[in-house]
Amino acid sequence: MALSHTGFLGDRMTGKALEIGVCATASAGFLLFGYDQGVMSGIITEPIFLGTFPKMAEDYKLGSIQALVVAIYEIGCLIGSFIIIGYGDKLGRRRAVLVGAAIMLVGTAIQTSSTTLAQLIIGRIVTGAGNGMNTSSIPVWQSEMAPPKIRGFLVLFEGALITGGVMISYWINYGFWFYNKSSFQWRFPVAFQAFFGIILIIGILAFPESPRWLLKHGKEKEAAQIMARLKQCDVDDQELQKDIEDIKKINEITAGRKLTVKEFCSNGPDMHLWRASIAFAAQAFQQIGGINLVTYYATVVFENSLGFDPTFARLLTGVLGTEYFLSALVALFVVDRLGRRRLMMWNAAGMGLAMMVAGIGLSVGNQSGAYAATVMIFLFNTFFAIGWLGVTWLYPAEVTPIRIRAEANGLSTSANWLFNYAVVQLSPIMINTIAWKTYFVFMCFNFAFIPVVYYTFVETNGYKLEAMDTIFQIAHKNKENPVWVEKRVRKGNTDEAHAVENRSSSTGSGEGEKEKVEDTEHKEDA
Repeated sequence: MALSHTGFLGDRMTGKALEIGVCATASAGFLLFGYDQGVMSGIITEPIFLGTFPKMAEDYKLGSIQALVVAIYEIGCLIGSFIIIGYGDKLGRRRAVLVGAAIMLVGTAIQTSSTTLAQLIIGRIVTGAGNGMNTSSIPVWQSEMAPPKIRGFLVLFEGALITGGVMISYWINYGFWFYNKSSFQWRFPVAFQAFFGIILIIGILAFPESPRWLLKHGKEKEAAQIMARLKQCDVDDQELQKDIEDIKKINEITAGRKLTVKEFCSNGPDMHLWRASIAFAAQAFQQIGGINLVTYYATVVFENSLGFDPTFARLLTGVLGTEYFLSALVALFVVDRLGRRRLMMWNAAGMGLAMMVAGIGLSVGNQSGAYAATVMIFLFNTFFAIGWLGVTWLYPAEVTPIRIRAEANGLSTSANWLFNYAVVQLSPIMINTIAWKTYFVFMCFNFAFIPVVYYTFVETNGYKLEAMDTIFQIAHKNKENPVWVEKRVRKGNTDEAHAVENRSSSTGSGEGEKEKVEDTEHKEDA
């Protein structure tokens, strides 16, 4: 596929305007992701939709068909992420997103025109595959185009945009609930995701390829031109040429070294297994806490479990989506102040309490209990958005070393999709069989996260990559928990703290230069 590396805007957009354009394009991709997650919530209980797909009724085989159709999207996402693992680097950042967006448009067309359950399922899988490609490629393209000082912020902002897409889908479903004359009631909300897909395609065609990808593939001239556009300087600028040399050194360090399974699973001096395991756990915990019981089935829960009338249930769902989006914005301002561990533990406690009270409220079986459960669902969303939505996408990149980072992050992302599928598949069945006890299951999971995070998740806030490596190396040498080593280092005034500080500030040639380069890449990935 012939695709200009500079984009059709060429040199007409540079500097801050170019950065904003790239960010806006990436935003369309994450709004699309969120919209696709939320759109089925209000559709699957609509009488006209159920008239077309009667097996989607919640009481048909205890909701297993409904669960399959909704959850199969996650399997498509997993397939898409595997495609990027295998072919993403060959395609390039922009081409991968372009292909993913095109696949999503095809999937959208299949879903929108569906007249049979099989066609709807195929459409869900195809759309999911496109989304899996996009969510694996867009963050890389955006982070490689953005200034280092805002890359961490962008990861959390992307999480907030996902909730923005969820919110939009909820309100569109609410608006079209009042149009009950034909299948246009559900076909338009499904088709509307194409709007974000088209914006994404236009943006990808307009803006340039990642200069880091171009350098990796020997296209130094094109990379220099794009970096000059971003920095608004000449291609011969001394600082720009230094940046190019730094990136080339990263490529030299990481090229030609195959990671073996034995090395990946080793708990040697760098403690690869420990670090990969907590990266995996962070993404798995994000899903098994129960967020997609709410995101995918909010209207079902409000209408069927809590007993609200269909119109009010959809109104509540729209308000819930708005609250979810606003709560996600809070995380942008507290994640660096409070740290990763504290946010995860405090909010897991809040999520567990919210699930517990929701279960108690539903077990009572009266209107007061339903109102209490509704409030708890809102609180659960708030706690999740602040402590678990964006942080768990940021943490794996921070805690894993450069040697295994790509593989460990691929594994952790796969965990997200797999456990996402499990929750979305099992939730309707659980609600139909054990009813309010479903919330107690998720309560137990959330409370269980707290000791796991406390005893195994090392705080990464404020550290460079070299510092994290040193912390784990000290823990391995002393045969102790790296969590306790980090706590001592953070307090300072110890030989360990000085060792970490010296490693972080190491410069020069040889190993020190390698560490400096590794830190550069860490900043790019974060």
